[in-house]
Amino acid sequence: MAAERSSLKKLTPRQHAFVKNLAKGASQKDAFIAAGYKAKHPDQGAHQALKQIQGKVPQIMDQMGLTNHLLIEKYLVPLLEAEETKFFNGGKKRINVPALGTRHAALDTAFKLRGSYAPRNPKEAEGFGVKVIVMDMPRPPKHHPAIDVQPSGNGKPPTDKNGQD
Repeated sequence: MAAERSSLKKLTPRQHAFVKNLAKGASQKDAFIAAGYKAKHPDQGAHQALKQIQGKVPQIMDQMGLTNHLLIEKYLVPLLEAEETKFFNGGKKRINVPALGTRHAALDTAFKLRGSYAPRNPKEAEGFGVKVIVMDMPRPPKHHPAIDVQPSGNGKPPTDKNGQD
């Protein structure tokens, strides 16, 4: 087990800070800057940093006992039931409603870290076994004489060109 742990890829201090800031709710760009990265284009840099981290995260999470099953059972399921309190009438009336933002953020973060989303770029998708097929098929003509219907104009149902209903 010790040999297995030493062979695992570790996060660099900046990557660790980046993930920590993401976990606190910072945007990717803000987490990237707060982690000490410097780039002309922080949005692009944050995306690249997240891609590098994604390759390491599943191994690290498994090493720490955070398997998919455990994440779902102990963390995501409770967050999917998260509620927030809304106040009305100057705070006199309050009701609990689903905390949709919390629920969505929990799922999105877990799936991003696990690399569960399919790539958007068709070239990247090739490496994941996803094949994108673009087809250009001619459309049928708009009017076909056999099915062309003409209104009767007299309140009766429309007839075809042969005068039949």
